[in-house]
This record gives sequence, C-alpha cells and structure tokens, in this order.
Amino acid sequence: LQLLLRFSENQVFDHVHRYLSVAQDFASDQPYSDDLCLLFVHCLEDALHGHWADMKDRSGESRAIKMVIESIDVAQKTINSARWEERPAANVTMLQAVAGARFALTYAAEHISKRIQTAGQQRQEESGSEGSHEWRVKVDNLIQKSQSLCDDAGSTIKVFLVKQIVRRIGLDTFRNALEDPQQDFAWVMPTELKRDEDDEVVPDRYISLGQRYKDIREATAGAVLSADTGKLATAIKTNQRTKRSVAVQYLLAMYREVTMCRAEPADQQPHTEQSLAKLRDLSRNTDVLRKESRDLALLLLDNEQGAALPAMRVSPRQSGMVRSLSALVIHFVAMLVECAPRNKVMEVFSKLAFNPGSMAAALFPTMPEDHLQDVRAAMGGAWYECPKGHPYYISECGQPMQDYQCPDCGSRIGGGQHRLYSDNRAARSTDQTQHGHVLGQAAHRNDISVPERDLNPASCALMRILLHMSLVWAASSSDQGKLAALASIIHPALPVGANIGQFFWAHLEYDIQVFGRAVGKGFDDILLSIHCLLGGMTNANVNPSAGLDLRLSSRESRRQWEGGIQRQYFTDFFQSIDGTVNAARQALHNDDRLKKDKLMRAVFEADARPASEGGRHLDPYLWCYRERASVGDLTHRLAPQKEKYRVLFEFLHDEHKLRALQYLPDIVQLQQRLVARFSRRIDRRTAEAYTVKRLLSEFSDLDERAVGAMVTAYNSAWSLVRESLYQHGRLKPPDDCYYGSVSLESPLSCLLPTAEGYGCNPSALVEYLVSAHNGFLEKYYRGIRNVSTSDIHSVLLSDATHAQLISYDGSRHLLPLVLSHCHYTVEPGQGMLVQYDLAALEKHLEQRFIIGRPMVDMAEIRLVFSEDVHNTSQMVALRRRIPQAELPKASQHDILSELRDLPQVCSVISDLEITIGHLIATGGRPDMMLAEYMDNVLKMKSDAKLISQKLSHCCRLENILSVWCLLMVERSKRLAMLREDAFDDVAETFKEELQPGDREDLESWLAALSQHRDTFVAALLEFIVGELNQRNAKRNHAWPDWQLMEAMDSCGIGGKYPKEMPDALQCRHAVAVWMIAARC
Repeated sequence: LQLLLRFSENQVFDHVHRYLSVAQDFASDQPYSDDLCLLFVHCLEDALHGHWADMKDRSGESRAIKMVIESIDVAQKTINSARWEERPAANVTMLQAVAGARFALTYAAEHISKRIQTAGQQRQEESGSEGSHEWRVKVDNLIQKSQSLCDDAGSTIKVFLVKQIVRRIGLDTFRNALEDPQQDFAWVMPTELKRDEDDEVVPDRYISLGQRYKDIREATAGAVLSADTGKLATAIKTNQRTKRSVAVQYLLAMYREVTMCRAEPADQQPHTEQSLAKLRDLSRNTDVLRKESRDLALLLLDNEQGAALPAMRVSPRQSGMVRSLSALVIHFVAMLVECAPRNKVMEVFSKLAFNPGSMAAALFPTMPEDHLQDVRAAMGGAWYECPKGHPYYISECGQPMQDYQCPDCGSRIGGGQHRLYSDNRAARSTDQTQHGHVLGQAAHRNDISVPERDLNPASCALMRILLHMSLVWAASSSDQGKLAALASIIHPALPVGANIGQFFWAHLEYDIQVFGRAVGKGFDDILLSIHCLLGGMTNANVNPSAGLDLRLSSRESRRQWEGGIQRQYFTDFFQSIDGTVNAARQALHNDDRLKKDKLMRAVFEADARPASEGGRHLDPYLWCYRERASVGDLTHRLAPQKEKYRVLFEFLHDEHKLRALQYLPDIVQLQQRLVARFSRRIDRRTAEAYTVKRLLSEFSDLDERAVGAMVTAYNSAWSLVRESLYQHGRLKPPDDCYYGSVSLESPLSCLLPTAEGYGCNPSALVEYLVSAHNGFLEKYYRGIRNVSTSDIHSVLLSDATHAQLISYDGSRHLLPLVLSHCHYTVEPGQGMLVQYDLAALEKHLEQRFIIGRPMVDMAEIRLVFSEDVHNTSQMVALRRRIPQAELPKASQHDILSELRDLPQVCSVISDLEITIGHLIATGGRPDMMLAEYMDNVLKMKSDAKLISQKLSHCCRLENILSVWCLLMVERSKRLAMLREDAFDDVAETFKEELQPGDREDLESWLAALSQHRDTFVAALLEFIVGELNQRNAKRNHAWPDWQLMEAMDSCGIGGKYPKEMPDALQCRHAVAVWMIAARC
C-alpha cells in the first residue's frame, strides 16, 4: 500500500474505499472491523513519514515542517466536519485525517520533548535552513497548531500526544515539566488525567521482581510504621537457593520504603528513630545478608549513600527522573554486592564499583579501540613510512613502482622495480588503544548506538549502562583515594576540580537515551527492562569463568569477557525483551499503590478500551500507541538469525559508519576547492582568523549555496562518526577541537585538510569514510562471497560518485526499503502484528547498495600553508624536481637595487613561494624563464608580480631558489634595521646570545669564509626558517644542543667551507650567528 501510494494516490484511495466497504460488510464483529481500520491508518501514517523524509531531503526541514502543519489543518477540518453516524470503515477521508493527525502529532511530540529536556539549560536551537530564529518561529507555530487540534477534537487526541511525549522522555520528566511554571505545556495534560495529591511520585519499578519482593516491601512498610520488624524477619526467611535474590530484594525494600521517603519534608516522613533503630538491628543480625550487604543496608537507612554525588542521595527537590536513575543504580549495586563474590564474570563491574584503582591498567568494556591495523588489513596493499615517520599506502600488490612526495613533509617516498627507497621503511604496527574511560564528555558523544567488536549496537549500549552505573557508584564515594583513581582512568583528563561523579552520571543519562533508540523503546520501558535484566542476573545460574582474564589487560581478553557477558545474560534478554517489558508493565499497573495513577494507566494503555467520546473517528482504538518499524527494531530482531542472513547482518552492523558515506563526495569536492583556492597562498595565522562566514561571502550566490551545502555535508558526516574517529584512524584530531562542528564563526583552518592542527579533522574524516567503504566491501567480497578484492575494480577518491559508493540516506532510502519488506497482519483480538521478509530484504539491499561498488583508492588531499614552503624538505623536493643553480652576483645586486622598500620584497617572496609550491607538485623545464612560467602556466601576470625588471629578464626556473634565498636574506636584514623581529616564528630556544669568546671565534671563522660568506648566510637562513620554527618545536626538541653545522648537514644544506665551524656554536645560537654573519 505504501509503495502504491507513492505513484497513484487517488486510485489507491478509491480502491481502499471500495475494499473497506466490502470488508466491513463481510466482518461480523466490531473488533475485526476496527483492526482493519487501524491497519490502514498505520499504513497511511507510514506513507506520510516517507513523504516527509523525501520533502526534507529535497527542500530542507523548513519546507518539511510546512507539510506537517498542512496535515494538521486538513485533519482538523475533516474531524470537525465529520458525520458522527457514518461508519469509519467506509470513510477513507476520515482514515486519512486520523493518519495525518497521528503523523503530525508524532512530529510535534519530538519538538515538545526536546524543549522539555533542554529547559533550564543554555538552549541550542534546532538548525533550520532559514536560521535559528525563523526556525523557532516555525516550531512554535507547529506546537500552537497541535494545541488547537487537541483542544478542538477533545481528550482522545490529547491523550495520544501525551503518549508520544511520555514514551520519549518518561513519566517523571513529563510530570516535572507540567509543574514547572517556566514551561508552557500545561495544556497538553487532559484534565481527567491530572495527578491526585496522594499518587506515587516515582513508580516502584522493583515490583517487576515478583511477588516475593512485594511481600518484603509491604512488610518493610509495616515495620517503618509500627517499629516492629517481626513480620519483616519472617518475610525474608529463605533457603540457600533463593538467599541471594531475597537479600537483594530486602535492600531494595529498604531503599524504597525508607531512603526514598527522605524526599518528603521531615515532618511528613513515616519513619521514627525507634523504627530506624529496629531496622538497623535487623540488618546487622540477619543471616540473609553478607557483611558488605549489611553495610549497604545501613547506608541506605541513613541516606548516606552517594556522599560525593548529590544525585545519589535522596532529597526533597530531586526530579523524578533523577530518583528513578538512582533507584536503578541501587538495584545494580545491591546485585553486585550479593552476586559478584559467587560470579567471577561480574567481578569486573564489582572492581570498578568498589575498587577502581585495581582496574587502572584495564581496557574498559565497550570502549573503542585502535582499528588502524584492521583497517590496513582490510584495504589490502601495504603501508610504509617516509624518512620522518609519516605513513603512506601503496595499493594493489603493495610494492613500490615509482616515487612520490610525502603529503605531510615533502620527503621522497616509494621506490622503483619493487624496491623501497632505503630511507623508507614498512609502517610500524603500534597498537594505540587506550586504557580506562576514553569517551570524553557525554555531551560530545554520538546520539546513536554503535557496535564495538562482537557487541551489536543494543548490547554495546546496555553494557555501557552497567559500566557507568559501576563508575557512578565508585564516584559517589567520599574516599579521596577512590576519586583519585577514577580521575586517572578518564581520558582526556577532566579539568582540575571537576565533579567526577557528575561526569559519569551524565554518561549514564546519555546511555539510557541511546539504548532506548537502539531497541525502539521509551524511557519508562527502558528502566523496566533493565530492572528485569538485573533480576535475571541475580537469579542466573553461574557459568564458570575459567580462562577469562578478568583484568582485561589485552584487547582479546576484553573481547572474550564482553562475549561472555553477552552470551550469559544479554542474548536471552533481547530475545524476550518485548514480552518481559509487557509483563513488568502489567505488574506495575497491578500494584495497589499505582492503581489510581490515571496518567500512567492511560499512557501505557493498561485499562480496557474506553468508549468513544464522540464520533467513531475519535475511537481511542484508532489512537493507540505503536512502536514504528525501524532500522533499530530490524537489527534487534535479526540478531538470532545473523548466520542465516550474513550480508544483512554485516550491513546493519556497520550501518552507523556507512550512513555517513553519502556525504563523502561533497566533502572531497569541498576540500579540492579549498586546496585549489588557498594552498600555498594562506598562512596558519590568517587561516585561523579567516571565518567560514567570510569564505561564503566571497562566492557568488550560486557558489555560496553550493559551498554551504558542502559544509553542511561535512558537519553531518562529522556528527555521525566523531565518537569513533579518534580511535579508528591514523590521524588523530586535536583534543581542543575534536568534538566541535563547523559553524559560520569557525576558523577556516577547521576545513583545510592538513596532517596536523585543526585541519587534521577533515583529513581524518575522509580517511575514515574511505576505510569504512573499503572495509565493508572487503568483508562482503572476501568474507561472505569468497571473491578476492584484487578482482574488484577501483576508482580514485577524487573521481568517486554517489553511484560508486555505498551511499544512501537512512530516512529516504534505507527505511523505505525496510518498510517495503515489512508485513502487517491483523488477527482478531490481537491487533496488528509486524514481520519482516528478511530474505527479500537482504537481496534487494545487496542489489541496491552493494553489488557493483568499486574499491576506493585513497589519494590524500593536503593543503600546504604558505610558510611551509620554507620547510627544508620542500626545498629538497624542489631541488629534486628541478636542479637549482646560483644566480650571478651582478644580477642579484641589480634585483635588490630595483626593490626599493620592504613591502615590495615581501610581495615578491609571497609570489615566489606560490610558484615554488606548484613546481614541487608538477615540475618544469630548468631553462624556462620564470616570467614565462608565471604568465603561461600559473596565469599570474609576472610583470605586476615580480616588480623587478631584472628579475623578469634573467631568472629561470633553475634560479628560483637562489632568488628566494636572496630576498629572504634581504627581508630579514631590512626587518633587523627597523628593529623588528625577523624571526618571530622561530622558537625562543634558538635565539640565545653568544658568549664574548664564542663571538670572537665566529668572527674569525666568518673572515676565513671570504666569498663563501653569502652562501653560508643564505643556507643558514633556509635552515632557520625551515627547521627551527614553532611548528617543528616538538620534532626538534633536542636540537638546541646540536652543533650548528652538524644540524645543517643533517638537513642537506650544510655545504663545504674552507674551515670547520667552531664546536661551541650550537643550534641554540642560530639566530645570533645569522645576525652577525649577515652584518645586521
């Protein structure tokens, strides 16, 4: 139906109208008729979501939101004018209105949820194509239209909107928002669902543990009120088989009935000092609890858990969401205290929670690892390193057949006839996987779950929840030794004084959201499911852990441990998660304390279907909540059959990376345009002051939109893969700009592809995306289809198009493909069931996204800053391309005499550096005149650029380096005469003054040079500006103590002189030596 609606909508509606009329006459009972209507409503609703995705892609989200508002207007008009007596099954227009309203309110709920979640924080506006203010106005209009529809149509539609919001953010957060006077969302709540004063604020989700817990809880409540623990002591009597679960339930009952009551004012708390004393005595003396459990029980009774983390201590002003998460952490800790000593597999979490210092050298579960070696193996070919250690790649057979220049330093790389140059070497295989916690700040993480090693996205997200609950508990301790140990395992390190507990708490909150997206469930269902998991872990039969390295000291030991946890606890949990959540939800609804919570019962549809409040189109059955089919739901259902559908499984496993490939052609085109425009024409300082806004303003309107779209593509790809990027490539983005997206005020240097600094981000991103494409094809051809990748054709990165990449949009291409293989069936009394045709889906996915895609040859795009032309390796590369010769002294004198002032000298130097950069890249005839090359090849108008007539008439390409050195020396001399620093970019360690005796030795040595003095001055200047600058400070940190001439020789620019330079002259004296030699 959805596919037909894309092509012949009117004909489909006519056919559906006739079909429903016949079907209703055929159906003898009302439920079947309603199921049939609901089936078509859901199909129409999914089709609208597909239209919206298409609209968003073609015209932007601003136009797409207009479509949503139009759907509300049509639905409101149809519903208001509906004829109540007409049967809904025969009224296609009504079904369209219901589907349109459901679609629009679902979209509105997304924006309302975002505003509720960001309230009280510095708001980050949703990005719209017309600017944040105009976008906010559009969203405000959408919310107002939604309010109007709900007010006109009555509470049935309003309850549907409430369901959509609560399923996203949870009951606790929703209730807090309604009570917040700064948020104007009170209109959302139907009057009949408002909370009574005696309703439970936080539902007792521990009730999912079963009747035994309920009995212990009620006995605990009685003991609190009566100060008599006799019934409680009887309730916890148990045998050895159930001792662990009873102990955990006892601790949870203490937390629920005593600790959580601290949220009430002191005069309203039910316990007395006498009842607390009785409970302390019972906790100390019962044989049900272990010693550690007794200590925890005493902490809970006095609300002293979480001394260093306010979120863990119950207080009157805490939000319901914080209390719900705290209750989850307490459940996890209680399970660890009782079960970890008997279950060695859980020892990792136990050590992290109670003794984090013992795990300082561990590779933490779910943390990303260095995949560089895996990526290299997947790409085939071979990796090598240039003389300065920069890696490069040779494709196909992996053996060198020709020489190139290193894109990072200009050194000679490669070789010939399968022989590597002697100063090159095979790339080292150092594993840079970091120990400890390496996710950074929670706010910088990706908002989707990604797989790690053998963990699928859902398993990875769930294991991170357990990990961060362990770390939250450890960080809530007041033990300074524990806190210091935790601080040492966080990478990158937190600022001094940062709250470690809040750092891990923020990660836990984020994990809950990510896990919810991975399994397609809301906040409340996620909490219930995890409580059920913890209950299952408490009661599970312990499997032996022999052979597991619980120190997690290696990548393999971590992989094995993660696999053990997944097999022992997660596999069965995920296979039955829907049934488990439904059962737990039913137990919650049946809890006597919550039976009066009308909002919870309405949101989760706990009661029998109520009667329609008006027309049949307002029948609550047509407005029931459903979890839409999604890629996450498909991934979850596919897991048990992954061996049968390997292509589909591997695709979904890598989908978090592959979805970013749609942006690669635009990113490459952006980098090519920037390199062509700025390479060798801009220096680092200018690039950091030059904003993206200024860049866009310099283009024509058409080009501005095109380049702006490319920048948007860069940001989209960056946001998708940034969490994985740092560990998965050879280029490491700098910490100070690792997480940021590019805005109009960002410096241009954030977009310029380089191998260091801010430009490392775009370079690393392109490398990562190419590796993701090639890596998946490697798995597909070699691992699944048993085809050698050497038989697969390849394409250059610069030539790669969307049609040649595994390029798709998740909402426009992948999700519609999934929905088209999603089968809806209706069974009387059971509602609508959804199943996937996995075999057909895998076949069509293969045909559409994989078959025929070539491998991509990674040809790095690198920008060279203008000052990097000074680099010694660049000069060596120029000499290799074009043999250089000295310009006659007379000509040198004439050139200098024609360049009268310093600006003219600097202008000519700048143009010479641009020319040198092109000569290094492309070469040229040594005897070709410089002016001719600039005019005919570079189109630079040499008569205006060179200024000096003598320079235009006598300089050939073989003299360009001589002229450049001459002018650099002249520039430095003139700056010195003006008392300005001629070497402001040179590290201060190389500007040390000479001792009087050393100065005399230098003067004597210079006198002996005679006619070689000018040659030495030029060579020393080339060495200073090329090697001793600030950019090379780390690489040359040992050079201050080197003998000066020895260091120059190591760079190939020392030369031979009549007399040996005095040994006392070291690199630390380089600038002082030059000033004396140049007579400045």
